[in-house]
Amino acid sequence: MRSILAWVIVLYALPLASSQPGFAQSDNQAPDAGKVLIESFVISGTRAVDSAELAEITESMSGLTFNDDSEELQERIRNQFQDHGYFKAEVEKLDIKVIDALASPKPVRMEAQVSEGGRYRLSTIDFTGNHALSSQELRADFSIKTGDVFTRSKIAAGLEGMRRLVISRGFLDFTAIPNTNFDSASTVNLNIEVREGCQYRMDKLEITGPPEVADKFQTRWELEPGAVFDASYVRTFLEKNSSLVPADFVEQTGVKLLKDCNSSTVSVHIHLTQDPQHAALDRTKQVACPASEENKKSN
Repeated sequence: MRSILAWVIVLYALPLASSQPGFAQSDNQAPDAGKVLIESFVISGTRAVDSAELAEITESMSGLTFNDDSEELQERIRNQFQDHGYFKAEVEKLDIKVIDALASPKPVRMEAQVSEGGRYRLSTIDFTGNHALSSQELRADFSIKTGDVFTRSKIAAGLEGMRRLVISRGFLDFTAIPNTNFDSASTVNLNIEVREGCQYRMDKLEITGPPEVADKFQTRWELEPGAVFDASYVRTFLEKNSSLVPADFVEQTGVKLLKDCNSSTVSVHIHLTQDPQHAALDRTKQVACPASEENKKSN
């Protein structure tokens, strides 16, 4: 069986999409290229899962579109069982029968034989390596309580909430390494190794666009040079000033956060109009910061 640590790291690194149709796709692909549509889904082989839970699991995937990849589909099925506390669930066999090979996406009937294992509940969540934020602050982002069923989605939501909290305090290089320890046949402890990195502060704000709009942005920007850099502030600022933002503005390409590792500062570049020259300049400035000495020793 795959290592539990590997599962949790994947869980933390990737967004949950077990109840959403499909996966991320290339812009060059047709929307349904290489996809399957689950018309029906049957599960066999389980021992402890009741009929209501099985129905919930099968219904969570039936009628949705996914990549035509048996390994990904097995991972999806495992995720659903893990979201009911069956943390060591394994898909022993997966049969996928295509109903219409010429359709796009291809409609299929799916049958899975699953060994669910025992159901686990949370004993404790412990944090190590955190200095700037207390364990109590980090724990508050996890809605799951001691004794609750150990569910994948609640752990993932807690990890994401913790990430947002830490980077809002300026620790942009933050990483977390979760590990699971089984206390018994029915309880699990989650230990999260925290690597905060350095704390970044605001440096400069640069706006490219119509001068009258750029001036208003500069005036309304409240994150002063030297202030702890809150990574969530940029989006909040853009939403608050949405009336000044062009209709074709895309945050992903229109906002660049340029870190200076030597001074632990961040400059914010907001391109209200597309400017290839500034975009090229941003790319040359955006250099990944080397790992801190603390992180190097941990690797």
